[in-house]
Amino acid sequence: MKKSLALLLALSLIFALCACASTEPATAPATQAPQTEQEPAPAPQEEETPAASADNYPAEIINVVIPTDEGGAVDRAVQALTSVWSKKLNATFQRSFYPGANGQVGYEYFVTTEPDGYNLLCNNIGPDMLMYSLQNPGYDFPGDYVYFAAMDSDPCVIWVSKDSPFNTIDDLIAEAKTRTVTIATSRYPHPATLACLLLAEQTGADFNIIPYGGGSATRNAGITGEVDAVTTQLSSSSDLLSEVKVLILFNDTNEWPEQSQNAPVPGDKGWNIPAMGVNRAWAVSTKFIENYPERYAKLVSTFEEAMNDPEVLTAFEAAGMDPSTIGYIDRDGAMKIAEGTLAMANEYAEVLSGGK
Repeated sequence: MKKSLALLLALSLIFALCACASTEPATAPATQAPQTEQEPAPAPQEEETPAASADNYPAEIINVVIPTDEGGAVDRAVQALTSVWSKKLNATFQRSFYPGANGQVGYEYFVTTEPDGYNLLCNNIGPDMLMYSLQNPGYDFPGDYVYFAAMDSDPCVIWVSKDSPFNTIDDLIAEAKTRTVTIATSRYPHPATLACLLLAEQTGADFNIIPYGGGSATRNAGITGEVDAVTTQLSSSSDLLSEVKVLILFNDTNEWPEQSQNAPVPGDKGWNIPAMGVNRAWAVSTKFIENYPERYAKLVSTFEEAMNDPEVLTAFEAAGMDPSTIGYIDRDGAMKIAEGTLAMANEYAEVLSGGK
Protein backbone atom coordinates (compact mmCIF):
# COMPACT_ATOMS: atom_id res chain seq x y z
CA MET A 1 0.00 0.00 0.00
CA LYS A 2 2.80 2.40 0.85
CA LYS A 3 4.49 1.60 -2.45
CA SER A 4 1.30 2.32 -4.37
CA LEU A 5 0.85 5.61 -2.56
CA ALA A 6 4.41 6.65 -3.28
CA LEU A 7 3.95 5.75 -6.94
CA LEU A 8 0.82 7.87 -7.16
CA LEU A 9 2.56 10.84 -5.56
CA ALA A 10 5.49 10.53 -7.97
CA LEU A 11 3.17 10.42 -10.97
CA SER A 12 1.28 13.47 -9.68
CA LEU A 13 4.54 15.41 -9.35
CA ILE A 14 5.57 14.49 -12.92
CA PHE A 15 2.24 15.61 -14.33
CA ALA A 16 2.43 18.88 -12.41
CA LEU A 17 5.89 19.58 -13.76
CA CYS A 18 4.77 18.81 -17.31
CA ALA A 19 1.80 21.13 -16.93
CA CYS A 20 4.05 23.98 -15.77
CA ALA A 21 6.43 23.40 -18.67
CA SER A 22 3.59 23.49 -21.16
CA THR A 23 2.42 26.94 -20.00
CA GLU A 24 5.82 28.71 -20.04
CA PRO A 25 6.12 29.19 -23.84
CA ALA A 26 2.77 31.01 -23.85
CA THR A 27 4.07 33.74 -21.55
CA ALA A 28 7.68 34.00 -22.76
CA PRO A 29 6.96 35.60 -26.19
CA ALA A 30 4.91 38.33 -24.50
CA THR A 31 8.02 39.70 -22.81
CA GLN A 32 10.50 38.87 -25.54
CA ALA A 33 8.56 39.92 -28.66
CA PRO A 34 9.01 43.73 -28.26
CA GLN A 35 12.74 43.23 -27.79
CA THR A 36 12.90 41.12 -30.91
CA GLU A 37 10.97 43.72 -32.95
CA GLN A 38 13.11 46.58 -31.68
CA GLU A 39 16.45 44.90 -32.12
CA PRO A 40 16.67 45.44 -35.89
CA ALA A 41 15.97 49.19 -35.47
CA PRO A 42 19.49 50.28 -34.43
CA ALA A 43 21.12 48.61 -37.43
CA PRO A 44 19.55 50.86 -40.11
CA GLN A 45 20.51 53.91 -38.07
CA GLU A 46 24.12 52.83 -37.94
CA GLU A 47 24.17 51.90 -41.62
CA GLU A 48 21.86 54.69 -42.83
CA THR A 49 22.88 56.27 -46.11
CA PRO A 50 21.80 59.73 -47.30
CA ALA A 51 19.80 58.21 -50.15
CA ALA A 52 17.80 55.95 -47.84
CA SER A 53 17.21 58.64 -45.24
CA ALA A 54 14.56 60.40 -47.34
CA ASP A 55 12.10 57.54 -46.79
CA ASN A 56 10.95 58.87 -43.42
CA TYR A 57 12.07 62.49 -43.82
CA PRO A 58 11.03 64.58 -42.06
CA ALA A 59 10.80 62.60 -38.85
CA GLU A 60 11.42 65.63 -36.64
CA ILE A 61 10.27 69.23 -36.38
CA ILE A 62 11.89 71.49 -38.96
CA ASN A 63 13.31 74.69 -37.50
CA VAL A 64 13.20 77.86 -39.62
CA VAL A 65 15.81 80.43 -38.63
CA ILE A 66 14.61 83.99 -39.26
CA PRO A 67 17.31 86.69 -38.85
CA THR A 68 14.73 89.44 -38.22
CA ASP A 69 12.15 90.20 -35.56
CA GLU A 70 8.96 88.26 -34.98
CA GLY A 71 5.93 89.77 -36.70
CA GLY A 72 7.81 91.34 -39.60
CA ALA A 73 7.24 90.68 -43.30
CA VAL A 74 9.57 87.66 -43.41
CA ASP A 75 7.88 86.08 -40.40
CA ARG A 76 4.44 86.56 -41.97
CA ALA A 77 5.66 85.17 -45.28
CA VAL A 78 7.11 82.09 -43.56
CA GLN A 79 3.85 81.44 -41.75
CA ALA A 80 1.86 81.82 -44.96
CA LEU A 81 4.05 79.48 -46.98
CA THR A 82 4.49 76.79 -44.31
CA SER A 83 0.73 76.62 -43.74
CA VAL A 84 0.59 75.02 -47.20
CA TRP A 85 4.05 73.46 -47.42
CA SER A 86 3.54 71.50 -44.20
CA LYS A 87 0.78 69.51 -45.91
CA LYS A 88 2.93 68.72 -48.95
CA LEU A 89 5.96 67.69 -46.93
CA ASN A 90 3.98 66.19 -44.04
CA ALA A 91 6.08 68.27 -41.69
CA THR A 92 5.80 70.46 -38.63
CA PHE A 93 7.64 73.78 -38.80
CA GLN A 94 8.73 76.00 -35.96
CA ARG A 95 10.18 79.50 -36.24
CA SER A 96 13.13 80.86 -34.27
CA PHE A 97 14.25 84.47 -34.39
CA TYR A 98 17.83 85.72 -34.32
CA PRO A 99 17.75 89.46 -35.12
CA GLY A 100 20.80 91.64 -34.79
CA ALA A 101 23.64 93.18 -36.79
CA ASN A 102 21.43 93.55 -39.89
CA GLY A 103 20.82 89.81 -40.10
CA GLN A 104 24.39 88.72 -39.41
CA VAL A 105 23.48 87.16 -36.05
CA GLY A 106 20.91 84.88 -37.66
CA TYR A 107 23.18 83.72 -40.45
CA GLU A 108 26.11 83.07 -38.14
CA TYR A 109 23.85 80.94 -35.96
CA PHE A 110 22.39 79.11 -38.95
CA VAL A 111 25.75 77.96 -40.32
CA THR A 112 26.48 76.27 -36.98
CA THR A 113 23.30 74.15 -37.01
CA GLU A 114 23.28 70.48 -37.96
CA PRO A 115 23.21 70.17 -41.77
CA ASP A 116 20.59 67.42 -41.81
CA GLY A 117 17.55 69.11 -43.36
CA TYR A 118 15.96 70.00 -40.04
CA ASN A 119 17.35 73.53 -40.07
CA LEU A 120 16.39 76.03 -42.77
CA LEU A 121 16.77 79.79 -43.06
CA CYS A 122 14.42 82.33 -44.59
CA ASN A 123 15.13 86.01 -45.19
CA ASN A 124 15.49 88.69 -47.86
CA ILE A 125 18.22 88.11 -50.44
CA GLY A 126 18.87 91.80 -51.18
CA PRO A 127 19.44 93.08 -47.65
CA ASP A 128 21.43 90.00 -46.73
CA MET A 129 23.81 90.35 -49.66
CA LEU A 130 24.34 94.02 -48.83
CA MET A 131 25.07 93.06 -45.23
CA TYR A 132 27.46 90.33 -46.39
CA SER A 133 29.35 92.79 -48.58
CA LEU A 134 29.61 95.55 -45.98
CA GLN A 135 30.14 93.66 -42.73
CA ASN A 136 32.39 90.74 -43.70
CA PRO A 137 30.64 88.23 -41.41
CA GLY A 138 32.17 85.01 -40.17
CA TYR A 139 30.82 82.68 -42.84
CA ASP A 140 31.24 82.12 -46.56
CA PHE A 141 28.68 82.57 -49.33
CA PRO A 142 28.09 80.39 -51.25
CA GLY A 143 30.47 78.02 -49.51
CA ASP A 144 28.42 77.55 -46.35
CA TYR A 145 24.88 77.89 -47.70
CA VAL A 146 22.85 78.42 -50.85
CA TYR A 147 19.39 79.75 -51.60
CA PHE A 148 17.36 76.84 -52.96
CA ALA A 149 14.25 78.90 -53.78
CA ALA A 150 12.59 82.28 -53.44
CA MET A 151 8.90 83.01 -53.14
CA ASP A 152 8.39 86.58 -54.35
CA SER A 153 9.69 89.62 -56.23
CA ASP A 154 8.92 92.72 -54.23
CA PRO A 155 9.89 96.25 -55.39
CA CYS A 156 10.98 98.90 -52.92
CA VAL A 157 8.95 102.05 -52.34
CA ILE A 158 8.81 105.25 -50.32
CA TRP A 159 5.56 106.02 -48.56
CA VAL A 160 4.23 108.55 -46.06
CA SER A 161 1.25 108.45 -43.74
CA LYS A 162 -2.08 109.63 -45.11
CA ASP A 163 -1.88 112.67 -42.81
CA SER A 164 1.50 113.73 -44.18
CA PRO A 165 1.75 117.11 -45.95
CA PHE A 166 3.67 115.38 -48.75
CA ASN A 167 1.52 114.17 -51.63
CA THR A 168 4.21 113.46 -54.23
CA ILE A 169 7.85 112.49 -54.32
CA ASP A 170 8.58 116.00 -55.60
CA ASP A 171 7.05 117.44 -52.41
CA LEU A 172 9.29 115.24 -50.26
CA ILE A 173 12.43 116.17 -52.18
CA ALA A 174 11.60 119.87 -52.10
CA GLU A 175 11.26 119.69 -48.31
CA ALA A 176 14.50 117.70 -48.06
CA LYS A 177 16.31 120.58 -49.74
CA THR A 178 15.30 122.91 -46.91
CA ARG A 179 15.77 120.56 -43.94
CA THR A 180 16.76 117.01 -43.08
CA VAL A 181 13.93 114.60 -43.86
CA THR A 182 13.83 111.44 -41.75
CA ILE A 183 13.14 108.13 -43.46
CA ALA A 184 12.66 104.85 -41.59
CA THR A 185 14.09 101.62 -42.94
CA SER A 186 14.03 98.11 -41.48
CA ARG A 187 17.83 97.96 -41.58
CA TYR A 188 20.55 100.05 -43.15
CA PRO A 189 22.01 97.45 -45.54
CA HIS A 190 18.81 97.19 -47.59
CA PRO A 191 17.98 97.82 -51.27
CA ALA A 192 15.39 100.38 -50.15
CA THR A 193 18.11 102.26 -48.25
CA LEU A 194 20.41 102.21 -51.26
CA ALA A 195 17.57 103.50 -53.47
CA CYS A 196 17.05 106.46 -51.12
CA LEU A 197 20.77 107.21 -50.96
CA LEU A 198 20.99 107.25 -54.75
CA LEU A 199 17.86 109.42 -54.92
CA ALA A 200 19.43 111.90 -52.50
CA GLU A 201 22.66 111.87 -54.46
CA GLN A 202 20.91 112.68 -57.72
CA THR A 203 18.49 115.30 -56.39
CA GLY A 204 20.44 117.04 -53.64
CA ALA A 205 17.93 115.97 -51.00
CA ASP A 206 19.04 115.66 -47.38
CA PHE A 207 17.79 112.34 -46.03
CA ASN A 208 18.50 110.91 -42.60
CA ILE A 209 17.78 107.20 -43.01
CA ILE A 210 17.08 105.54 -39.67
CA PRO A 211 17.18 101.72 -39.25
CA TYR A 212 14.45 100.41 -36.96
CA GLY A 213 15.60 96.80 -36.76
CA GLY A 214 12.54 95.18 -38.31
CA GLY A 215 9.52 95.64 -40.53
CA SER A 216 6.91 96.09 -37.80
CA ALA A 217 8.78 98.87 -36.01
CA THR A 218 9.50 100.58 -39.33
CA ARG A 219 5.85 100.60 -40.34
CA ASN A 220 4.76 101.89 -36.95
CA ALA A 221 7.25 104.74 -37.12
CA GLY A 222 5.76 105.87 -40.42
CA ILE A 223 2.11 105.50 -39.47
CA THR A 224 2.50 107.39 -36.20
CA GLY A 225 4.49 110.22 -37.79
CA GLU A 226 7.61 109.48 -35.81
CA VAL A 227 9.48 109.89 -39.11
CA ASP A 228 8.65 111.82 -42.26
CA ALA A 229 8.61 108.77 -44.54
CA VAL A 230 9.27 105.04 -44.79
CA THR A 231 11.24 103.12 -47.37
CA THR A 232 10.45 99.43 -47.58
CA GLN A 233 9.13 96.84 -50.01
CA LEU A 234 5.67 97.13 -51.55
CA SER A 235 4.07 93.96 -50.19
CA SER A 236 4.88 94.73 -46.58
CA SER A 237 2.71 97.82 -46.95
CA SER A 238 -0.16 96.36 -48.98
CA ASP A 239 -2.39 96.03 -45.93
CA LEU A 240 -1.75 99.70 -45.11
CA LEU A 241 -2.84 101.24 -48.41
CA SER A 242 -5.74 103.04 -46.78
CA GLU A 243 -3.32 104.50 -44.22
CA VAL A 244 -0.45 105.63 -46.50
CA LYS A 245 0.46 107.47 -49.68
CA VAL A 246 3.00 105.71 -51.93
CA LEU A 247 5.31 108.35 -53.44
CA ILE A 248 7.67 106.32 -55.64
CA LEU A 249 8.30 102.72 -56.69
CA PHE A 250 11.91 101.77 -57.41
CA ASN A 251 11.58 99.67 -60.54
CA ASP A 252 12.10 100.15 -64.27
CA THR A 253 8.33 100.10 -64.85
CA ASN A 254 5.36 100.08 -62.52
CA GLU A 255 3.88 96.60 -62.83
CA TRP A 256 1.77 97.10 -59.70
CA PRO A 257 -0.25 100.27 -60.42
CA GLU A 258 -3.21 99.41 -58.21
CA GLN A 259 -1.17 98.24 -55.23
CA SER A 260 1.24 101.20 -55.48
CA GLN A 261 -1.46 103.83 -56.05
CA ASN A 262 0.01 104.35 -59.53
CA ALA A 263 3.23 105.72 -58.05
CA PRO A 264 5.90 106.95 -60.48
CA VAL A 265 9.18 105.12 -61.09
CA PRO A 266 12.56 106.90 -61.15
CA GLY A 267 12.66 106.90 -64.95
CA ASP A 268 9.46 108.94 -65.03
CA LYS A 269 11.34 111.71 -63.24
CA GLY A 270 14.55 111.40 -65.23
CA TRP A 271 16.48 109.76 -62.40
CA ASN A 272 18.90 106.94 -63.16
CA ILE A 273 18.35 104.51 -60.28
CA PRO A 274 18.56 100.72 -60.79
CA ALA A 275 15.54 98.60 -59.94
CA MET A 276 15.60 97.87 -56.23
CA GLY A 277 13.62 95.13 -54.56
CA VAL A 278 13.72 92.14 -52.28
CA ASN A 279 13.16 88.44 -52.73
CA ARG A 280 12.27 86.41 -49.68
CA ALA A 281 14.28 83.25 -50.10
CA TRP A 282 15.00 79.95 -48.36
CA ALA A 283 18.49 78.67 -47.66
CA VAL A 284 20.03 75.33 -46.77
CA SER A 285 23.52 74.25 -45.82
CA THR A 286 25.68 73.14 -48.72
CA LYS A 287 26.72 70.14 -46.62
CA PHE A 288 23.07 69.11 -46.37
CA ILE A 289 22.79 69.01 -50.15
CA GLU A 290 25.98 66.97 -50.40
CA ASN A 291 25.20 64.51 -47.61
CA TYR A 292 21.44 64.09 -48.04
CA PRO A 293 20.59 64.50 -51.73
CA GLU A 294 17.32 62.57 -51.41
CA ARG A 295 16.13 64.69 -48.51
CA TYR A 296 17.09 67.82 -50.40
CA ALA A 297 15.20 66.70 -53.51
CA LYS A 298 12.11 66.04 -51.42
CA LEU A 299 12.40 69.42 -49.75
CA VAL A 300 12.65 71.26 -53.07
CA SER A 301 9.92 69.33 -54.88
CA THR A 302 7.38 69.82 -52.10
CA PHE A 303 8.32 73.51 -51.83
CA GLU A 304 7.54 73.97 -55.52
CA GLU A 305 4.26 72.08 -55.10
CA ALA A 306 3.27 74.42 -52.28
CA MET A 307 4.16 77.52 -54.26
CA ASN A 308 2.05 76.31 -57.19
CA ASP A 309 -0.96 75.55 -54.99
CA PRO A 310 -3.64 78.29 -55.31
CA GLU A 311 -4.11 78.04 -51.55
CA VAL A 312 -0.76 79.72 -51.00
CA LEU A 313 -1.96 83.01 -52.52
CA THR A 314 -4.89 83.02 -50.12
CA ALA A 315 -2.48 82.41 -47.25
CA PHE A 316 -0.23 85.31 -48.27
CA GLU A 317 -3.18 87.63 -48.68
CA ALA A 318 -4.46 86.63 -45.23
CA ALA A 319 -1.00 87.52 -43.89
CA GLY A 320 -1.43 91.07 -45.22
CA MET A 321 0.87 90.59 -48.22
CA ASP A 322 0.25 91.36 -51.87
CA PRO A 323 -0.44 88.13 -53.81
CA SER A 324 0.65 89.80 -57.05
CA THR A 325 4.26 89.74 -55.85
CA ILE A 326 4.22 86.03 -55.05
CA GLY A 327 5.85 83.58 -57.45
CA TYR A 328 8.16 80.59 -57.37
CA ILE A 329 11.84 81.20 -58.18
CA ASP A 330 14.07 78.13 -58.38
CA ARG A 331 17.59 77.71 -57.08
CA ASP A 332 19.27 79.01 -60.25
CA GLY A 333 17.09 82.10 -60.24
CA ALA A 334 17.55 82.77 -56.53
CA MET A 335 21.31 82.38 -56.73
CA LYS A 336 21.47 84.67 -59.77
CA ILE A 337 19.62 87.34 -57.78
CA ALA A 338 21.99 86.87 -54.84
CA GLU A 339 25.12 87.09 -56.95
CA GLY A 340 23.80 90.12 -58.86
CA THR A 341 22.90 91.91 -55.62
CA LEU A 342 26.32 91.15 -54.18
CA ALA A 343 27.96 92.68 -57.25
CA MET A 344 25.75 95.78 -56.91
CA ALA A 345 26.61 96.02 -53.20
CA ASN A 346 30.28 96.01 -54.02
CA GLU A 347 29.72 98.66 -56.71
CA TYR A 348 27.84 101.01 -54.38
CA ALA A 349 29.76 100.18 -51.20
CA GLU A 350 30.97 103.75 -50.81
CA VAL A 351 27.43 105.13 -51.07
CA LEU A 352 26.13 102.64 -48.51
CA SER A 353 28.95 103.41 -46.12
CA GLY A 354 28.22 107.15 -46.34
CA GLY A 355 31.41 107.97 -48.20
CA LYS A 356 29.70 110.03 -50.88
